Amino acid sequence: MFYGRLKGQDGERFRDALKTLQELCGPMFASDNLIGLQRAAGFREDQKFVDTLKRNAETKQELSLAWRLHTLLWAAQNTLHLPGDFVECGVWKGFCFAFITDYLQFQTLDKTLYLYDTYEGIPDEMNSEKRSNQAYERDVKDDPDAILKVVQKRFAEIANARIVRGTVPDSFAQDCPEQIALLHIDMNSAASEIAALEALFDKVVPGGLIVFDDYGWTGYAAQRHAENAFMAERGHNVLELPTGQGLVIRH
Repeated sequence: MFYGRLKGQDGERFRDALKTLQELCGPMFASDNLIGLQRAAGFREDQKFVDTLKRNAETKQELSLAWRLHTLLWAAQNTLHLPGDFVECGVWKGFCFAFITDYLQFQTLDKTLYLYDTYEGIPDEMNSEKRSNQAYERDVKDDPDAILKVVQKRFAEIANARIVRGTVPDSFAQDCPEQIALLHIDMNSAASEIAALEALFDKVVPGGLIVFDDYGWTGYAAQRHAENAFMAERGHNVLELPTGQGLVIRH
């Protein structure tokens, strides 16, 4: 799946361009606005990865996130030996960590997953970029708990998952780990993401990883600039990945 003006004739032109690239360059990865020419994308050879993705993805958009999931899974696997728990700020419908917990059989691990979201959209007071909440509003129009129920269903078998509803950072008062091994931030708002960092950064253990979902996407520049400044003040740097994600190793 790709994002952009890809309907009608423009869509046909784009599909033709992809076909031409493949003919000229050979094997490629093309999904989630990422075109990787002559890249192995070796995670596609991991049958467990492929099966877990198919089992958990409910839409074409979720299926398209394979390389982002590969990054997040790598981060999770490389923090399993560390003290501390896993935290996601900005859960949407829970797909990313539904995949992660399934792949890792998280319910067997001595860690807890904390899932923070309003499950209704970006609160007005934290919507620093004035983003549309239309996607949320459509889903909760008839039931304000509709998105929350999707997440609850996805994690019903994961006893060591905590679903915390509310506005970050206030919702941390409800339930929050003392130490964090992996922090995933996907809140689509510079104000929200910096608020989360201010509350949680010092809880991330040395060697722990922070993954920003939208860091390198051009439409989220405000988040990137704010996070660069936050990390620079603390002697850290964000690595921009081709997936659009950002990665920080806590030291």
